[in-house]
Amino acid sequence: MYGYTLHFPAPIEAYRAMHKAVLEVVAEEGGGDGLLLHVAYPTDRGFDLTEVWESKENLDTFNRDVLPKAMSRAGLPADAPQPEPDEFTPAAVMTPRAFNSDAVT
Repeated sequence: MYGYTLHFPAPIEAYRAMHKAVLEVVAEEGGGDGLLLHVAYPTDRGFDLTEVWESKENLDTFNRDVLPKAMSRAGLPADAPQPEPDEFTPAAVMTPRAFNSDAVT
């Protein structure tokens, strides 16, 4: 397994726009295979995004095939600098049931 957290100095609304675009691209074209956990949350610096994938290769495929299309759809430049990930190797991931929340708070 492979995990990481990114710290974005942007409002959570920027995440919501990008998340919507990713969901649209995946619904239309597929992708995202190997994603085990995706959590985003506002912070005092902007928002953080944590993901766990079955492998780094699954993430690389997503970043190659889905992310550029979603960024374009969301009106974000594909060559925008990305924050450095805080990488980790999960000891375990427990997902007792499928859950999808697009809650807006």
